[in-house]
Formats: sequence, structure tokens, C-alpha cells
Amino acid sequence: MSPAIRHVLVLCEGNHCRSPLAEALLLRDLAPDITVSSAGLGALVGQPVHEEVARVASELGLDLSGHRGRQFSPELALNADLILVMDQAQKAACEFMVPSARGRVFLLGHWLPEARREIADPYQQSEMAFRRTQDHILQALGFWMTRLARKAQRTT
Repeated sequence: MSPAIRHVLVLCEGNHCRSPLAEALLLRDLAPDITVSSAGLGALVGQPVHEEVARVASELGLDLSGHRGRQFSPELALNADLILVMDQAQKAACEFMVPSARGRVFLLGHWLPEARREIADPYQQSEMAFRRTQDHILQALGFWMTRLARKAQRTT
């Protein structure tokens, strides 16, 4: 991925489950000169992450207690070098709302096999669904991390 990537925006629907987890994982693993934020296309504005997301995140050593849902806006898209979304509908919505974002909007699962590119929303599902979503996000991020500058690989 180009060294021009300095701000990553992660989108999901409510900014309540998937995008806050992906945001925290990216923040943990990327170099400090790359900023990461998240938002939702239909955000639960001001709400904390879902309790099950907080639980699975804590098992990964992440504290999401400070997260509050934030609504996606054209301004957020315009400030991002890379926008990662969970499914094709979100990609289409983002590109419709901000046509100039085309070419910077990708599925989080972009590098996964086609059948696994979309990351399902675990909201109002079982604990197991949240764990599957966490594993899916971790797998997808593994591919992105090979293309973005990792903290450990930075020498400057």
C-alpha cells in the first residue's frame, strides 16, 4: 500500500460492533503516524460499543470503554486516505454519498476469498456470532497489515 496512507476510516452500520473493533486493532498495530477512526452509516450516535464487543476486545487486550458511536459524513470520507467497509452495500452507500471517495473505499475483507469478503453484522445475535465476527475481522486485518506500515516495521 502506498506510503501516502495517513488516515484510515473504518465504517460499519451502527459504529457499535464491527468498526470499533477493527479501529482498535488497527490503532494497536499501525505506526503512530497513521490515524485511524471509525463511524457508522446509521450510527448509534454517542452510544458505547455493544457489551459483547467490549468483552471480546478485552480478551485481545483492547479497551473500548471510551468509544462512542459516530455518524459517517462526507467530511470524514474526504479526510480519509483509505476507507474500509464491511459489505458491498456499505461500499455503494459511501461511494454514492461521496463520489470522490471512489478508489479509496474497499471491503475490509477485500483480500479474502470472494465468499468471505463481507463481514456479517453480529448485532442481536449470539455470543458465538460475535466471536465469528471477531475472527473474521482479525483474518481480514491480517491481509491489510501486510500492505500498511506496521509499528514493528517502522524504523523512522
